[in-house]
Amino acid sequence: MKIGDNDSLLKKIILENVHIPLHYQISDYLMMMLEKGELGSDKKLPTEEELCNIFDVSRTTVRRALDHLLQKGFLYKKQGRGTFWTETVQKIKKEKLSGINREIFRITKKTVARVISKETSTVNPEINRELRLPEDREVVTFKRIRLADGEVMSFTINYLPREYGDGIHKAHLEKMTMLETLENVLGVDLGVIEHVVEITRATQEIAKNLGISNLDPVLTVKTSVFNTGGDPIEVVWTYFVENKYKFRVVLDK
Repeated sequence: MKIGDNDSLLKKIILENVHIPLHYQISDYLMMMLEKGELGSDKKLPTEEELCNIFDVSRTTVRRALDHLLQKGFLYKKQGRGTFWTETVQKIKKEKLSGINREIFRITKKTVARVISKETSTVNPEINRELRLPEDREVVTFKRIRLADGEVMSFTINYLPREYGDGIHKAHLEKMTMLETLENVLGVDLGVIEHVVEITRATQEIAKNLGISNLDPVLTVKTSVFNTGGDPIEVVWTYFVENKYKFRVVLDK
């Protein structure tokens, strides 16, 4: 389904991140769709009413999202015809790891990713349900930490079906994010990526890996990754040391 197709609308999009204003989440999502090439042939956006229905928000929120993109020079309006992407922004390089995904999971020269373990086993049935697998099916589990300037910044647990996890090695994840590995190593065509962010308390395992005390508060991000066909590829829990991580979202790339 493409933005701008006159005979179709996007499916309902759930905005669950309470830490980011809704209009920023909407503008970032629209940019992500643009970067993925999911536009109609006329490069026209859905109407304000359609966007209200898609994101289940008020017209005021939709207008603020569009105004943000207009101010950046990414959109323009034609009287009586609608809102369109500018020619300049249409040349943006296709890139699936946009906004939230880059900032939470990227690896830079200042950060070091270290794989603690890779295991293949049966796990909590809840994980299998998330991956739409039979409860007795084995999954591949990666546990990793990331360090910034020598200090532990995050602890991550990835769960993947064996058809994907078996082809991923520790060396991949020390140079790339899991999303980059899925795309560049396994050739997975990534689709929707959902994040749920909340403050939780550290379990013994989380506390040990983050170097904090049991029950200390941690910023927890649950991520569900799907391919373009809507099939689950992985489910991830990332735990950040609350007082060391600054959550930032890039909206303009």
